[in-house]
Amino acid sequence: MSPTNLNPSPVVLIVDDSARSRALLRALLLPEGYQLLEATTGLEALAVAQADTPDVILLDVMMPGIDGFETCRRVRQHETLREVPIVLLTALNDRESRLAGLSAGADDFLSKPIDTTELKIRLKTITRINRFRSLYEERARFEQAINHAPDGLVVTNAAGNIIIVNRAAQEMLSEDAPLSGNFHGWLTPAASAELEASLDAVQRRHSRPLTTELVYARRFPNQVEITAARLPGNSLIFSLRDITERRELEQQLISIQRLDVLGLLAGGIAHDLNNILCAVEGTASLLLLQAAGKERQQLETIQSHSQRGAEMLSQLLSFSRGSDADISAVDIGEAAKEVAQIAAKTFPSDVEVRFESPLLTTPPLITANAGQLHQIFMNLCVNARDAMPSGGQIIIAVGEETESSRDVAADPARPETGDYVTVSIRDTGTGIAPEVRARIFEPFFSTKSRRAGTGLGLAMVTRLVNLHHGFLSLQSTPGEGSTFTCHFPRSQPLNPGDLPRLPTC
Repeated sequence: MSPTNLNPSPVVLIVDDSARSRALLRALLLPEGYQLLEATTGLEALAVAQADTPDVILLDVMMPGIDGFETCRRVRQHETLREVPIVLLTALNDRESRLAGLSAGADDFLSKPIDTTELKIRLKTITRINRFRSLYEERARFEQAINHAPDGLVVTNAAGNIIIVNRAAQEMLSEDAPLSGNFHGWLTPAASAELEASLDAVQRRHSRPLTTELVYARRFPNQVEITAARLPGNSLIFSLRDITERRELEQQLISIQRLDVLGLLAGGIAHDLNNILCAVEGTASLLLLQAAGKERQQLETIQSHSQRGAEMLSQLLSFSRGSDADISAVDIGEAAKEVAQIAAKTFPSDVEVRFESPLLTTPPLITANAGQLHQIFMNLCVNARDAMPSGGQIIIAVGEETESSRDVAADPARPETGDYVTVSIRDTGTGIAPEVRARIFEPFFSTKSRRAGTGLGLAMVTRLVNLHHGFLSLQSTPGEGSTFTCHFPRSQPLNPGDLPRLPTC
């Protein structure tokens, strides 16, 4: 229907070659509130109807040129006119003429001379049915449009009872969410009260979006921005936009900015501490020239730890500056053993740290940056410790494996075939739930409180392992514990001049 037909007054097209008949119909219908269009031939009727689609056509059968039957057929063939009701006006009252009219597409017949009461009743019935059909089609188009909207949309009546829920809104909700009843049932009492205030503002045309958490959300936490608007007839439409990811990104940006500042601060502190450690190591070296026995062993320990501290500070400086990292042929077993020793000394007494290194066919050498290996293993050990709040065991094990083409095809995370050496960190903690496992390697994702960590640990570990052309795998059973395994390509000792430089993450 054209916009004209949304007017409360129905539009009737009278098609009759008799001026007297048209005048009679005009006199009958104008007082009833109808808008009238007129045509004297079938071709003229088609042109008038195409220009302004009527609600109903009163069509005389006996006309010059194309008769009423042919006009009816052509109307039914026209894309925008085929649904318009047609009432044939005819002096032909035989069965064959009526069948011919029905076959041509007519909806009803009125015999001449026309019974005025019957005409009025039939027109009211036809236009009412036609209006209902138009409203139904409009609603179907409306529902189709809102179902394709990217935001969640909910239409309610004035009391807030749900009429329509689009697909995007349903996808925000859990399976047990009621899709009928009152929309306020989706909200917390506080949010519901705030929404009522927002609806008052809608009436005054200065409402603001409401940000809240849905009670029946598919995931928690969730943040949804709700905007309300009024539709004709006092219905309400609520737009629901999931802003959870946007809020997370905002928090991540803040965290990144804090980390940038922290990196600058850490670089300055590391530089000063490095100077202090150099003084400690230098003093220990001088004292070693005159020491012997137990004192010499203690000074050697001081010197060794000073050197290790200086190396760690050098790594911190390298990381904060984003510079390239020196790499060499590293015995991964020795690196893992050193981390195990540090963890055993620094972790709580109820956490037992055990190192396992079976006899391997060849030394477990990889081309790597030793400091970054320590960083990888220590991060995984700290995560293992945190997964055991009541204590338990951490087993650090070195191994070897050969990745076949079948392994690589079965797991896209495995980058290539060949010989690998592995370091696995296994704990006897709480394990990791499947829904957490799917996101655990994402940057800034953390199961810990905000004060306990940034959520960068595993993302950083994954990045460092990948920079060494390796990959990280995870096995976990809730309630039994988890095993993170670092897989590194095995390498042979290289000449110093052959060693490349590895970019930091």
